[in-house]
Amino acid sequence: MPRSRPQLSLLTLDSTPESVSGARRHTAQVLHCWHARVELSDAARLVVSELATNAVRARGGPHGFTLSLVLDRDHLLVQVGDRDPHPPRPREAGPDATGGRGLHLVDTLSSRWGYYRTAPDGKVVWAELPAGAAEDLLPTEWPYAAVESKAPSATTACSR
Repeated sequence: MPRSRPQLSLLTLDSTPESVSGARRHTAQVLHCWHARVELSDAARLVVSELATNAVRARGGPHGFTLSLVLDRDHLLVQVGDRDPHPPRPREAGPDATGGRGLHLVDTLSSRWGYYRTAPDGKVVWAELPAGAAEDLLPTEWPYAAVESKAPSATTACSR
């Protein structure tokens, strides 16, 4: 069977709290268009939410952040880039804390995660989620257009 090419989605958002829900919505729409399993979509939305929240908290204002989704036969790679050079650090959260569990959640849901620095003063935090039986996830025909936009749309259609 011929090997399908990976699917790619790129999104640039403002560093505002509202953009976190936009990133989640975009992730759900894109994975729906890619016919991803519901379990993968649910896990990806949680990971995107946590990484996008950290990006907004790291550098609010006009700097913005990027969201990249790449789906191949075996994995979904989620990447969130921001303009903060400091590495992500999991925090210890007490039982009554309302925050501080985000990276622990990312660690639980992903097969692996990490970060790399970008020039001149930023980083990308990434997480790899197992796609499961991805034979059913990817189309066998190419080309499928990469999805790239500046802001999420409530009516994003699946494009070909």
